[in-house]
Formats: sequence, C-alpha cells, structure tokens
Amino acid sequence: MNITYNDEQKQIKVPAVAKKLLKAALQAVAELHALPDNTEVDITIVDDQTIHQINKEYRQVDRPTDVLSFAFDESAAEEPEIHDNPEAHLLGNIIISAETAARQGLEYGHGFNRELAYLAVHGCLHLLGYDHMQPKEKAVMRAEEEKALQKIQLSQQDLAAEAVDAKTVRKLVRLAQKAREHAYAPYSKFKVGAVVLTQSGKTFTGCNVENSSYGLTCCAERNAIFNAVGAGAQDLFCLCVLADTPEPVAPCGACRQVMSEFGVEWVIMANSAGATKTVPLADLLPYSFTKQALKR
Repeated sequence: MNITYNDEQKQIKVPAVAKKLLKAALQAVAELHALPDNTEVDITIVDDQTIHQINKEYRQVDRPTDVLSFAFDESAAEEPEIHDNPEAHLLGNIIISAETAARQGLEYGHGFNRELAYLAVHGCLHLLGYDHMQPKEKAVMRAEEEKALQKIQLSQQDLAAEAVDAKTVRKLVRLAQKAREHAYAPYSKFKVGAVVLTQSGKTFTGCNVENSSYGLTCCAERNAIFNAVGAGAQDLFCLCVLADTPEPVAPCGACRQVMSEFGVEWVIMANSAGATKTVPLADLLPYSFTKQALKR
C-alpha cells in the first residue's frame, strides 16, 4: 500500500513513532485484506475546527469527530462491499483530528500514538466497506481492528528510540539534574528532579518537596506535572525522573497514576551518573485507574 501522509495542524506535535505506527497499521490492514501493492490511501491530520467543518458540510453533523473516511469509488446507492477482492486503485482519504485523538488516548488510557493508529485502521476499514451501525456489523469491524493492531506490535527498544531520540533524552536528563538542585529534602536527604515534555515540545520541571508532616511531601514527578497543568499544558508525552541512585530511579506508584491521568506515554528513568532507561508508562502501570471506571 502506498500511503500519502499530510499533517495540516499545529495544535499537537505528532511524534515520529506515531507516524510509524499509523503507517504500519494501514499496511497491516492491506496485508490482512490482500490489497494490491499499488493501492493508495491519503491520510490527513487536522485539528478539531477543521474536522468539525468537514463533518458539518458532508455529514450534516455539527460537531468535531475523531475520524472521517471518504472513498474515491463510492457508488451513488450504497457503499461498495469490497471485503474480499478490492480493486487496485486510489482507495480514499482518511481525515483524523489530532486534538480528538489526544483527548481519547488520554481518556482510554492507552496514549496518543496508539489512538492515532487505531483511528487510521478504523478509517481504512470504512473505506473497505465495513461499518458499525448494527451490533453484528460492529462486532465484525471490531474484530478486524484488533487483527490489524495485533500485527503492529513493535519492539519496546524500537519504539523508545523513535519516540524519544538520544538528543531529547540528554536534554531532559540535564533539565532534571538542574531541577534536582532545588529539591527540598531535609528529612530523607533523597533529592529528586523531574521534567515533563509535552506533545508540542514544551518542558516543565519539578523537584521533590518534603514536609515535617511526612504525608504532605510531594514527589518531583508530580510537581513537574502540576507545573505543566498550572501553565495550561495537558498534552503530556514523556517524563524524565533523576536521582543520585546506583541504577536509574523509578517513579513511585502514586506518580505513575498521575502520569497516566495526563497521558504520559514514556518514562525516562535516570541517575546522576548518566545512566538512563526509557520504558512505556504502560509497562510501569499496566492496570491504571482511569476515567472509564467512573462511568455508569
């Protein structure tokens, strides 16, 4: 499959790993449905305002949505059923809202990158004639989505290297080290620094602040996140935490839950000697408590 990718928005920085996952997801759909190599798909990343306008104009729905699909070979009567033997041609255009993808990735607890890949798969399946208006149709489409997503499981090392490149890691470690210098830890003497990186490339730092009433102590990671949120940034992507420990320091459970709340996808654990380890937050907190649990 030939994929034309266009990013026409500036609200959310789409990382390289997200683009790779998105394209891999579309290739997985192509392989699962034996699409010819010369099949072409256009994918366009837009903001909420743009997809709102398109949704209103073409579907008469006056609100933003997550993904829209426009087949280039739709019949006037109904969408063609081309599950088994689709023709080799320009399949269509998939339009995804980066802002909605970021919100939904946060809400569902699996992050922006995975949500973007899922929406690409969902949109492509619509181009192939799948739908979810009826329960039976929805079940079939959902099964096809899962097949495609299971095919794009990349190694953690590959994902980490592309999600947070070496230059970015070094920058974040320096900022965390500097933040650590301001730590207030007269009781434990255990000074920690942290920095959070947003999808748009902004950074916010924090250090641990202890209290004689020990339960009021706040960790560096949470202070960095609260600093970001207080400045209006909630599109968090990566957090680096650093302490003077033999091995790269790991965040506590409470900090992992707060990271999950605000969509942090990657955690760089570091120490003062310069050792680092980059892991997905999902590995540190595989079963986080999410907003979904509060819905009735």
